[in-house]
Amino acid sequence: MTIYVPVDGATLLEGTPVVGSVDEINAIGRFAQDVASDAMQYAADVQNARFTLGSEKSTALATLSTKISEFLLPGANTVFRAASDAKSALDAYASEVDRIHDSAERTRQGVDEALSEIRQCTVQIESIASVIRVETPYEWSVGAPGVMPRPQLGSQARDLDADQQELAVQHLHSMHEHEWMRAASIWQAALVSIQDAKTTWSNLIEERRRAEERLIGALDDTAIGQLISVSSDSAEARRFTIAVTISGELWGTSEDAPETKKSHPLLTKLLGTESGELTWDHPPDPETVAANWAALEPVERERLIDEVPWVVGNLPGLPYGVRDAANRKMVEFYQQYPQAMTPEQLQLLADIREILKLEADQEKQFGEGRPPIQLVALDMTSEVPKAAVGYGGLDTATHTTWQVAGMNSDAHLALEGWDEASRHVYSAQNKVSGFSGSTATVAWLGYDTPNLPQTGDFGVLSVDAARAGAPRFAAELEGAHAARSVGESGLPEVNVLAHSYGTTLATFALTLIGEDHPVDSLTMLGSAGLDTETVPSYDVLRVREIATGQKAIFTTHASGDHLAPLGAGFSGRGQPNPDARDLFQLHLQSPVYAGGLAFSSEGDPNQNLKNTDGHSTIGEGDSRDIIGMSASEGHGYLDVRTQSLDTVAKITTGHIDPDLWRSFTRTAGMCVETTGIGRTVTPIRVTCEAE
Repeated sequence: MTIYVPVDGATLLEGTPVVGSVDEINAIGRFAQDVASDAMQYAADVQNARFTLGSEKSTALATLSTKISEFLLPGANTVFRAASDAKSALDAYASEVDRIHDSAERTRQGVDEALSEIRQCTVQIESIASVIRVETPYEWSVGAPGVMPRPQLGSQARDLDADQQELAVQHLHSMHEHEWMRAASIWQAALVSIQDAKTTWSNLIEERRRAEERLIGALDDTAIGQLISVSSDSAEARRFTIAVTISGELWGTSEDAPETKKSHPLLTKLLGTESGELTWDHPPDPETVAANWAALEPVERERLIDEVPWVVGNLPGLPYGVRDAANRKMVEFYQQYPQAMTPEQLQLLADIREILKLEADQEKQFGEGRPPIQLVALDMTSEVPKAAVGYGGLDTATHTTWQVAGMNSDAHLALEGWDEASRHVYSAQNKVSGFSGSTATVAWLGYDTPNLPQTGDFGVLSVDAARAGAPRFAAELEGAHAARSVGESGLPEVNVLAHSYGTTLATFALTLIGEDHPVDSLTMLGSAGLDTETVPSYDVLRVREIATGQKAIFTTHASGDHLAPLGAGFSGRGQPNPDARDLFQLHLQSPVYAGGLAFSSEGDPNQNLKNTDGHSTIGEGDSRDIIGMSASEGHGYLDVRTQSLDTVAKITTGHIDPDLWRSFTRTAGMCVETTGIGRTVTPIRVTCEAE
């Protein structure tokens, strides 16, 4: 019997990471480079034309000069940037593909070599088996046993007595045992090598998929990619959108964007005035809005949604289905006039479009979005665009969670990441053991967040951004209560989940809402510190008690997150997490709040829960950076199967199991004093004296 061994590794390696060639990718990259060069030359030619026209005077030339300044030059620069960004993305992709292809070839050669070794081993094993007269019913993928079977004697040994036969068997055994064991060992090592190669092959396929996703994301993030994303799906619409944005017209046809409508006679019945201009910055009382909306006739409501969707979509106190319908109309409006949008607005609109496309695809496949999406707010009228996106049914959910983003999380920068985080929260909540309610969560990106300090903007060390954004967030929390108070589903539990600088803003807001309807919980992740002047203690926060003297305030900080305590300490803000440390010992400048319930983000192997190793909500990359600004992939505060996400899900659904309860640590307050003389003064934390 000859043992079958595959001819080569092609039949063993499922799928392939080797598709196309690097030369093809480089050819596309060269095309993008040519486009960038042409755009640069075109811009130079147009600039020269403008200088030439400047010496002549006429109405027609003035109009042409205006078009050059307002459309052709900016348009050429847009094409140049988009093509240059595309070239960079393609170069990075080509490098990745080249590496993957090389690794795939080495892996395939390794499998072929391992099969060749197995083939040689089978020949040796079969040869020995023939000599010692044993069968070889061995599968190539299993291998021969490490212990050689007992040799069998032929018919010529019948004349030998038992001792002689045993001696003959031992002689055969000693002659061939070493060779058998060596062949069997090599065979097993080759099988291990093949199994490792299969794992490597699967990883390469996944790496190729991720590389393609990065390329698509990078191309989508170019100015041209964003224009394609915000446009309607037809080729004609995309052509018109790109042409009008870049040059102001397509074959002589252009379309000026009308101003966003913010006034309407029917608004008098809703707001007491025809103007809704102040809806975002100074929203009216949500309870009054809710009551007035309920008193309107259905036809009046539809007119307001259709004719002043910006006002309706951003008005706390209205049902979320109504706000969603109005904000989707605003998305359609912005799609028609992308030429009037800033790059930041285009980026946000492109991200919203992707979220709505995914929901539409899921509705076709499953009959509903998973989860359903609600556009809670959308404001493109200010320098920094703002948005809030809901996941689940906010008008009916028994438990709602409002998430507040932190530093460097303006809507156009952070919606993609918070979309992922929100889906993780929603999914984890609905998997909590014993939970039978329904959930909805909101990614609230409704304020101008501080930028990274490395950009030269040190706003994160100030509370100004939090103070400016807090009234709007407070209005949303008040609106949630008002809208559900007049609805048919009753009041939900309302939770606030804040990250980083978002904890600074959220705690400001929780001093502004009414005492008669506090939120049901506040959870802080990697806090960048609270303003001790506005929040001298947790007593001033409108958060329910879960036991006498114990508010439902929960907090966590990952030991690998050195950024949060650094920001809190440098700014002198109060720290919710007594164990938070930074590399420069600035955390000692932060007093510690008493009365919170601290929980761990370090992971729990017993429950197969991962640790958080950096500051971000969603991790990326193979490892965290030196100060933990970015967590590694899968290890952000709200990544799947992290201990922090698991705990957040249980807190926000009100299903905290006994083991989790026992793991909470009530934080003790600590004050800051200084020790030393002159320039050697050092801050230290001490037990606060009772007043």
